[in-house]
Amino acid sequence: MFDIDHFKNVNDNFGHEAGDAVIMLVANTAKEYIREGDLLGRYGGEEFIVCLPNTALSTAYELADVIRGKVSESIAEVNGEKISVTCSFGVTHASIEAGDRGHSIQTLMPRADQALYAAKKNGRNCVQIIA
Repeated sequence: MFDIDHFKNVNDNFGHEAGDAVIMLVANTAKEYIREGDLLGRYGGEEFIVCLPNTALSTAYELADVIRGKVSESIAEVNGEKISVTCSFGVTHASIEAGDRGHSIQTLMPRADQALYAAKKNGRNCVQIIA
């Protein structure tokens, strides 16, 4: 799970058109780095979820950090204004076998959210893991 740091400031300072452009920039940047079969979705507002089937926790961390870095290097331009943002990531992991009902999206989401909160608490623009 990840979100755009200080996104409210983008909307407040540059308007909702700029906010939409930033969301598209972040989503398109993330899409460039996920594999076929991975899932990327907007969870709400400025939050996104990435599901990486058959991926080790360390690999998920590395991917999140690559996306984080690429977003921080990107610039959205709206009406002549250049806007850069960063993202914070919370990463978690579960080994799920076929038919296993012990781990569902409802159990993974709170853990990912907890890791995301830790990333924000650690200064934002970083990746935190809760295994």
